Amino acid sequence: MPADDVARVFAIEDRVERLKAATERVAAAQQTINELTRIRRAVIRELHADGWTFARIGAAAGLSRARIHQVSMQGPAPEGLFFGHGPLTVLVPELRAGRVIGAPDPAAPQRLGQLLRQLGFSVTVEHFLPGRRIDLLRDGLIVLGGPELSPSLRQLMTADPRLRRAVARAGDARRAIEDRAARRVYRPGGPDPHDIAYLARLPRPDGLGSVLIIDGMQPAGSLGAIRLLATRLANLHERASNHRFSVLVSCRFDRATGEPLEAELLTPVYRHDPEKRTPTLGVRR
Repeated sequence: MPADDVARVFAIEDRVERLKAATERVAAAQQTINELTRIRRAVIRELHADGWTFARIGAAAGLSRARIHQVSMQGPAPEGLFFGHGPLTVLVPELRAGRVIGAPDPAAPQRLGQLLRQLGFSVTVEHFLPGRRIDLLRDGLIVLGGPELSPSLRQLMTADPRLRRAVARAGDARRAIEDRAARRVYRPGGPDPHDIAYLARLPRPDGLGSVLIIDGMQPAGSLGAIRLLATRLANLHERASNHRFSVLVSCRFDRATGEPLEAELLTPVYRHDPEKRTPTLGVRR
C-alpha cells in the first residue's frame, strides 16, 4: 500500500471509520500478496522445469536456495492463474420459479465460490435476469449458464470456432453441442446418470478480455465441471494456460444424490489462438 494511502487512513478522525478503512486496506493488501505469491511460485516452477536449480533461481532473485525452495512449496497454487488474477465475479441466473433451460444446478455458485476462495481469490456472486442482456465488459467474469439465458451469452458463445452449442427452445430440453473438427454431436444420456458440460474461455464483445463459461447440458453438469476444476486444475492449466479455449467435460453422477462421482475431459482442450504467445503470468481477463 502506498505511504500516502496509509497516511489518509491514519488521518481519519472517527475511530470506527478509521478501523473500517484500515480493515479494508488490510484485506486488499492481503489479496495483492496472494496474487504476487501465486505469480512467484509459478515462475519458480517454470524456471525449475527448464532446468534451473533452486540455487540459481535464488541467486537471480536475491534469495537463498533454501528460501526459494520454501517459497516454491507455500502459498496459493500456481495453477490458480487459470482464472487470471484480481477479484473474480461469478454471474448466475436469478431463478424465481420453476426450471429454466440453461440454468446451472442451484448449488453450483456456492461450490465454485468455495473453490475460488480456497485458491486465494476474492469472489463476488451476482445474479442476472434470464432473457435480458448482461454486462460482459468487465474483468474477471465467470458465467454459470448457457446461451438460452441471455442474448449476450448467445453472442459470446458463437465466437467459439471449435464447439458449437445448439440452443434449446421453450419446451425442448434437448440440449446438444457439436464438435466441428470431429464432426460429432454430443448429448447427455446413457444407462448411467451422465451429463456433458461445456467449459470455455471466450473473447469479450469488446475484444479487451475474456469470459470463462461453465454450461452443463443439464443442471447437474455444472457441478461436474466444477469438480473437474477442483481435481484436475493443474492439468487443465497446463493445456490451456491463459489462452482462449473450449473443451467438453464428461460427468457421471450418483443416481440417488445427484452428486458428481467422476469428471473427465471428453474432448481435447481446443486452444483457439495457439499461434499467439500470450504470457502465462499476469494476464487480466
